[in-house]
Amino acid sequence: MTKISILLIAAIALASCAPAPAPVVAPVAPQGNDRFIIDPRTGYDAQPTPANAKRFDDAWRAILAGDYTTARKKLDDVRAKEPGYAPLQLAEAAIDLRQGKTDAARPIVERVLSKRPRYTSAAVYAAEIAIAEKRTREAFDIYREIASRPGAPDFTTERIVELRTTLFDQMYNAALAAPGEESVRLLREALAINPSANPARILLAQKLVAQHKYDEARTELEPILNSGDVDRSEVQEALAEIDISRGRYEAAIARYERIAKRDRRFAARLDEIKQQYAEANMPPQFRRAIESESITRGDLAVLMYWKVASVRFASNMAAPPIATDIGETPGRDEIVRAMALGIYQVDQVTRRVGPYSPVNAGALTRITARVLTLRGASCARGAGNDPQKILAACAIVDPALGAGAESPVTGRVAAGVMEQVDRALSR
Repeated sequence: MTKISILLIAAIALASCAPAPAPVVAPVAPQGNDRFIIDPRTGYDAQPTPANAKRFDDAWRAILAGDYTTARKKLDDVRAKEPGYAPLQLAEAAIDLRQGKTDAARPIVERVLSKRPRYTSAAVYAAEIAIAEKRTREAFDIYREIASRPGAPDFTTERIVELRTTLFDQMYNAALAAPGEESVRLLREALAINPSANPARILLAQKLVAQHKYDEARTELEPILNSGDVDRSEVQEALAEIDISRGRYEAAIARYERIAKRDRRFAARLDEIKQQYAEANMPPQFRRAIESESITRGDLAVLMYWKVASVRFASNMAAPPIATDIGETPGRDEIVRAMALGIYQVDQVTRRVGPYSPVNAGALTRITARVLTLRGASCARGAGNDPQKILAACAIVDPALGAGAESPVTGRVAAGVMEQVDRALSR
C-alpha cells in the first residue's frame, strides 16, 4: 500500500468520526395571541448591513421556533455591530411577550414608541400588552389608529372587531348595574363603539325618559324608527311617554292600547294616561285643586263634583242656603252644588261656608262619610253615624289612618278618595 493510499484511508476514517452539523430548526407557525407578535422590522424603514440582516433574520426564525437562547445570541451579534438598530429592542420585547412577561416587555415598547410613535410593530406590541393587562379601551384605540396607516397588518381589522365586541359588552353590562347618570354615560360610550346595537339604544332611551329628558330620548330612538325594532313594546312605551311630555295624549293612548293588547303589564299605565288626559281637559279650578299640596273646602267641592257622578248629575236639589263668603271663589259653582246637596253646611250665625278653610285628614273622613250617607250608598246603611265605620263598610281607605287626623291632605289623595266614593255609590 502506497503512502498516498494510507493518507486517504486515514482521512476517510477521521471524516466518519466527525460530528454531523446541527439541523436547522424550522419555525413553528405562531398560535393563539402569539400570531399578533409580528416581525419587529414591520414599519421600520432603515436597513442593517446585509450580514446583520441575515443574522437578525436567523434570530427572528429562532424566536418563532421558541429557541430563545439562540435568538438572543444572534441578537447580541447584531447589537455588537449596529447597537442603534431599533428592531433589536422590539425583538427582546417579542421574546418577553411570547413568554407572558408583559411587565418586562412594557418598558421596552414604551421607550421605542417615545422615540418612534409611528413605528407599526411597536404600536402592535403596545396594543397586545394592553389586551393582556385588560386595558381593552386603550388597545381598541391603538388598533384603530394603526388601521388608519398605510400597510397596516392584515389582522388589524380582526383585532378591532374582537376588541369592539369585548369593550361594548363590558360597558353594556356595567350600565345595567350602574345608577342613572352613570348608566347613561356608559350606554352613550357603548353606542359610540357600536351604533347599531339597538338593545343598548332602547335602554338608553328608557333611562332618558325616566330622567324626563324626552328630547334626548327621541333623538336616541331616531335610528330605530325605520327598523324592525320600532314595534317593540319598549320602543312604543318610550315613544308614548315622549308624546305625553308634549301633550299628545291621544297618540300616547293609541300606542299604549296597541301594546297593552299583547302585554297586560301596560294596562295600568294606559289607565293612568287616560286619567291624565281627562284631567288635562278639566277646567282650571280642577287642575288647581288636584295639584294642591293642602286642599281647602273649595278644592274638595271641586274634586267631589268632577270625581263623583252622583254629585255631578244629582237632580231635584233643594235651593242652596245663602253663604256670604263664596263671592268669586274659584269653583264657586261646585261649592254651591255641595251646599245644595247638604254636604256643606252654612254657619247659621256668620252665614259662612269656609271655602278657604283647610281640610285635614280627619275632616276628609267626616265629609266622605257624609257624601256616602246623603247620596244613598247601600254599603253605608246600618253602619251608624261613625264616619270611620261608614268608610270601612264601603271599603274606602280612611285618609286619617296612618297620617293622623290633623295632617294636611293633597289634591291627589282627596281625588283618590272621591274615586272610591264614586265606585261605592255605583255598586
